[in-house]
Amino acid sequence: MSIKQVKIPASDIALGMYVSGLDRPWAQTPFPVQGVLVRSPSEVKALRAYCDYVYIDTTKGRGPVDSLEPLEIVKTTPSKKTIQASGIHPQAETQLSEHFSVSPIVVRRDVYQEAVPLSEESSRAEQALLNLRGSFTLAVKQIAKGRDFDYGALKTGVTQMVDSVIRCPDAFTWLMRLRMKDQHSHDHSLRSALWAVQFGRYIGMQKADINILCLGTLLKDIGKLKLPNELLRKSHRNREENKEFENFVNYGVEMLRETNKIEPRVISVVRYHCERHDGTGFPQGLVAGKIPLLARIAGIATTYDAISNPRETKEPVAPSRAVSLLYNMRGKKFQEDLAVQFIQSVGLYPTGTLVELTTGDIGVVMEQNPSSRLTPQVAVVHHDAANDEDAYILLCLKDEQAARKVLMENGCDKVRNVERLAIARDLEPSGYDIDMKKVSGLVMQVSDAVAESAVNYRQEQVKAKAGFFAGLRHRLRQ
Repeated sequence: MSIKQVKIPASDIALGMYVSGLDRPWAQTPFPVQGVLVRSPSEVKALRAYCDYVYIDTTKGRGPVDSLEPLEIVKTTPSKKTIQASGIHPQAETQLSEHFSVSPIVVRRDVYQEAVPLSEESSRAEQALLNLRGSFTLAVKQIAKGRDFDYGALKTGVTQMVDSVIRCPDAFTWLMRLRMKDQHSHDHSLRSALWAVQFGRYIGMQKADINILCLGTLLKDIGKLKLPNELLRKSHRNREENKEFENFVNYGVEMLRETNKIEPRVISVVRYHCERHDGTGFPQGLVAGKIPLLARIAGIATTYDAISNPRETKEPVAPSRAVSLLYNMRGKKFQEDLAVQFIQSVGLYPTGTLVELTTGDIGVVMEQNPSSRLTPQVAVVHHDAANDEDAYILLCLKDEQAARKVLMENGCDKVRNVERLAIARDLEPSGYDIDMKKVSGLVMQVSDAVAESAVNYRQEQVKAKAGFFAGLRHRLRQ
């Protein structure tokens, strides 16, 4: 299937166009993936601000305005190698777009605009994580034994998690990253639920629906308790073994139904989270819009976490690789705009990502800047630190001038030789000696400083009010 690209000035970008190429690297723009369907005036404004011209794919979106002549037409045909790598025959790819109808995802950016800093939310997020892990672990054990369990406690834990993510998406992400080495396999469901909740927040989903999504994603693998451990641990299964493995979905649905406590919508997420957009999923082989929306989201979140934290390796892959693999599944395994929006919600550099700056310094992403996803807060390794307390330097890359000043004050003179201080690339987590607990201590130091500042402010306000009323009483006596 040929792809038709039209080169147009950035000033001619309009809603409904599919921008497939830019006049600069995608990493230098706010768009984390290559290819974007322009859906909002803010996206039009951003593309115009960063680019002089772009390429649009007229097979995936609207073409240039009729009154304008295209400046350049480029026709390309995928190579045989590309077609084979996709695993889909060209004719089958055409059938996907023609026959698998699905409503576009509704995105509301103005629902959860207020967010508290990571330093302020970290302690509440930690308590919420401990509560949820405890209630979830207990519930799983009791369900496995066919016993009654405290569903109310589990729902309370989910509500606390959702509330924390809505206040500050980075806090839970950081805590999960910090505990990854010790709780690698056990936390897969928790991590998947986190990605799903973050996505729900990103698109402005109602909080009640986010709670259902979180519960369903948490409980999605409950049926695996009925499978033999040898089967679960196998990385490569034959056809018979794979068929037996896929039974975990139906097992899970039966186990949850037997409790007589769990809402049908939660069970629906469990039942359909392994279905895929192109009909290649299981257990029913549903396609596109026949798969419930919450289950579609749970499926993407689960796949993203499985890619990011493969069972057969001790360390996760770099986020950019996980994003690239997930992006290649758009329009095939997953609804295209849903997959793209999910990737944008996660960002190119999620909290906890190991990165290399243009100076060559190594650091860890600490907190996102929602309005500028490519310029987060980063804790940079300080090799010349006199003690452990100063082993990491906290930079906000959004304020480049201030970040340069902080580096120079700490003796990092390499920053003088780079034209732009920014993230050059993300790194595979293995092979770098980064003490995440020390980095976490940096967050807590900031948290303590913020708390102390808040206390001092309140004390000053109390003194000011006391002085005001004392003065008022004095004037009334006169």
